[in-house]
Amino acid sequence: MSHRPILGLEDAFGVRAASLRVLQNKLLNVFAEAGFEEVIPPILERPETLKSGAGCFLADQTVVFSDPADAGLLAVRPDMTPQIARIAATRLLASQVLRLCYSGTVILARPESRRGSRQQWQTGVECLGIAGVDGDVEVIRLAAQCMQTAAFKHPVLQVGHIGLLKALVADSPLSLERWTEMLAHRSPDDMDALAEDGKLAGAYREALMMMASGKADAGWLNGRIGKINEDFDVAARDLQAVVEQLTDNMSGISLQVDAAVMPRFLYHSGVIFAGFAEGVPYALLHGGRYDAMMAAHGRDMPATGFSFDLWAWLDGGACVES
Repeated sequence: MSHRPILGLEDAFGVRAASLRVLQNKLLNVFAEAGFEEVIPPILERPETLKSGAGCFLADQTVVFSDPADAGLLAVRPDMTPQIARIAATRLLASQVLRLCYSGTVILARPESRRGSRQQWQTGVECLGIAGVDGDVEVIRLAAQCMQTAAFKHPVLQVGHIGLLKALVADSPLSLERWTEMLAHRSPDDMDALAEDGKLAGAYREALMMMASGKADAGWLNGRIGKINEDFDVAARDLQAVVEQLTDNMSGISLQVDAAVMPRFLYHSGVIFAGFAEGVPYALLHGGRYDAMMAAHGRDMPATGFSFDLWAWLDGGACVES
């Protein structure tokens, strides 16, 4: 019998296990005080639930197997947001507004390059039924509060809008996934080559180059309105409205507009954001609006949220003092 560990999966015990529970409880208390109710979905789902609609972007990270109890094919969740969408669309129909939180293990089919791990302790919130700016502002403020609770050094929230990129590459033969991968590289030379392959020129190409250069900030965004296309302007004004409301009462955390911020998974449809901190070489959280996923589950309602990996927070220096 082989007792070799599975690549990308680890045991946790002793101080590390205790630290996770302390941090988890602190953050669940933050969620509860903000009016979010905990949900505990099963770790297994039917594959079609996890891959439904916008969740198709999770397909290549989903482990699928045949159930020995004859339930057919089952899947191990790589992300909990599709499960929350299912619950909201089937079990909680009586509520028009839902504020839900969760914390549990997810398993990825392949290790993420960031840490080489296939397991994450995903924790986060989903705010359902509140459209537009109000919902976006609520969850972004809560994300900021979580980073402050964990006492990260000089925390930063970068805020963008997936609609900006979609407006720029809508006529390109290349996939949205290809463009987001390139933006993640933050390489102007590589972006220039891709723009050539994607048959983009003029203001569209220039905008993509600025985004890849890390220069697509609030001032840049203001200067592009009216110079790209209508869809770009709609996304830009949506982002500006959110940032305008967020500038108040955000002491202790830096808020930055960055049009090149991309979501972890491509099921988002509006404002998106990511959290960073000094001394941590990776994003600490990801979030944003994902209205399309709810419609795919049979309940058309606005939705936004954010999530993060508690293991990554511990490795990034999160405070676990009680």
